[in-house]
Amino acid sequence: MQPIITAQNLTKTYGQQIVFQDLNFQIQPGEVVGLIGNNGAGKTTLLNLLIGLQRPTAGQIHLFADNLSPTAIQQKRGIMFQDDFGLSRVTVQEMLALACSLYAQPLSLSTVLQLTDLNSQAQQYVSKLSGGQKRRLNWGLALAGNPELLFLDEPTSGMDTTSRHHFWQAIQELNAQGKTIIVTSHYLAEIDYLAQHILFLKDHQLIHNGTLADLKNKYSQIIVTFDSSQDFTQHNFHQGILQDHQQNHYIYQVTSSEQFVQELNEFLPVIQHLRIHQKNLDEIFQQVNQGE
Repeated sequence: MQPIITAQNLTKTYGQQIVFQDLNFQIQPGEVVGLIGNNGAGKTTLLNLLIGLQRPTAGQIHLFADNLSPTAIQQKRGIMFQDDFGLSRVTVQEMLALACSLYAQPLSLSTVLQLTDLNSQAQQYVSKLSGGQKRRLNWGLALAGNPELLFLDEPTSGMDTTSRHHFWQAIQELNAQGKTIIVTSHYLAEIDYLAQHILFLKDHQLIHNGTLADLKNKYSQIIVTFDSSQDFTQHNFHQGILQDHQQNHYIYQVTSSEQFVQELNEFLPVIQHLRIHQKNLDEIFQQVNQGE
């Protein structure tokens, strides 16, 4: 399968300041990609390069097929910027209808309103929207053209919890349809929930380019704990190593939580308080940036 995005030896500098250098990665069709890094790591700059708003200092970016024209690429992508955009003296429905009219094969207006949860605000003027509602409107503008590729820069900033979860559900629906989605967010729980592929920027480099599961396994052990009156100290589990045992409490480091629990199945009647823990993305992010 041909990658939907290929970056080769990508470098961006401003004068003597290096933002990042020699980035190489590919993004496959149908992936949800989380772009993470500290403030100033270059996330928005990289997003702007992929979108085409800025040019790299060195290196190349390929989107879709090499023979596609810029106009054809614009028809296939949707962009949600950090800064909200909207004509203040039109209604939400008029604004979204205008956006849909710019594309050859747009989503229906009713679908955009449903995905953005803006049905109740359809007849409201854009100028009267709350901050979170304006974010949802800009989400709708990104979706209007039924894009194959979505770029989302801090998409849920300003949204309340209900709107954020509705957004997550919409992302999953779109991904199930085969859409490719690239998202950067300070809400790492959002990336943890949505992304399969992680691009992690640190110290001008891409320190991780791979699956979320591989990132977690690289920086975090899977720990399983349980209580039991039965003695497990002499039992040899294939998927777990006993790390500690105090009275009736057992702590195992495991390679696969699912396979380890399968091994435990026959002992479940004598096991209590079974817990599985692996660091979440936020914990790993803090660990990596603190140099642990």
